[in-house]
Amino acid sequence: MLENMFMVLDIAASLEFWRHIYPSNRMPSGSLDLPQGAKHARNAQLASGVQAASVGQLVECATSEADVWSLAPNWITPDFLQAFNGVLHILAFDKVLRRKSRTHKVHIWSSPIPPKSFYSLDQQVFIPSPEFCFLMAAMILDLNQLIALGDELCGRYSFDSNAKRGFRKRAHPLTTKERLLHYISSADACPGLKKARRAINHVVEGSASPMETLDEMLLCLPYRLGGYGLGLPVMNDCVVLSKKAARIARRDIVYLDISWPPVKLDVEHHGKHDHSQPSDVSSDRARVNGLIEMGFEVIELTSEQVGDYLTFEYLARHIAKKLNKRIRKDALGATASRLALREALWNWNASGGKVRY
Repeated sequence: MLENMFMVLDIAASLEFWRHIYPSNRMPSGSLDLPQGAKHARNAQLASGVQAASVGQLVECATSEADVWSLAPNWITPDFLQAFNGVLHILAFDKVLRRKSRTHKVHIWSSPIPPKSFYSLDQQVFIPSPEFCFLMAAMILDLNQLIALGDELCGRYSFDSNAKRGFRKRAHPLTTKERLLHYISSADACPGLKKARRAINHVVEGSASPMETLDEMLLCLPYRLGGYGLGLPVMNDCVVLSKKAARIARRDIVYLDISWPPVKLDVEHHGKHDHSQPSDVSSDRARVNGLIEMGFEVIELTSEQVGDYLTFEYLARHIAKKLNKRIRKDALGATASRLALREALWNWNASGGKVRY
């Protein structure tokens, strides 16, 4: 019977939920496991407290087209599904439940499910946590794109195709590096686990835009992944200005896009929307001058400069010198790993971070 069924959204719909639907002013909390004894969910664990009572009678995973669309949340609209060619992707836990139709497709997760992998959207619909999304993405994305997804989940932005710039700001991230590490440490024998562990080592918290993530990865990933090996920076570090600097900057605090505080070096990315008005240029110039008064060197980047790898490399070498680092000669130029990284990240940003099957 339908009232005894539950449905689990797969990574594609889940990422769109976290990016588009979930409020940007808070971080998810209070995750919930699948109901114990659920048919074809033998790895699930019992939820606790009040939440357990509301799902304790759910015994069967809905996978038929009729049952899936009867349980589907009302925010799953045709517009929402455009990114997936109108198909709703859901998750089940036994190969016998593999189904597909013109409007839905069931993907199978047969490995152990780590604790705290789901949130309950209502009494019958569950959604993978951002941490579980990251683990599932490791089966689909290459390593570089998985790192970029990690930066987004731990950052202050989410891809959003409805937004003017293709992303929206977040007051709070969807997860943290610590939460990702804790979650992955509880996973066992899952596909993609090795890649997920590698990716987390290179995730940086605090990025505020897809291009900041791209810049940071191009500069800081190790040589073997196509970066310049400059080490993990601080993203959007808050600097309190002195009285004189505040007068110059016309503000009391500033946030640095990509910085190395010990050497007072700041890299700023200026997108095409950042200076759409003359007042934007004036405000940004005042901000930079305030940082210079504080002793910072500010390197300003545009997308055109990032896209030209020779120009970008010149800036990378300058940053390395400032950091007292030396970039190996065999790591300079259009190496295979560098071209692969650039292609992966440009495609990732151009697609709006879509996870495609």
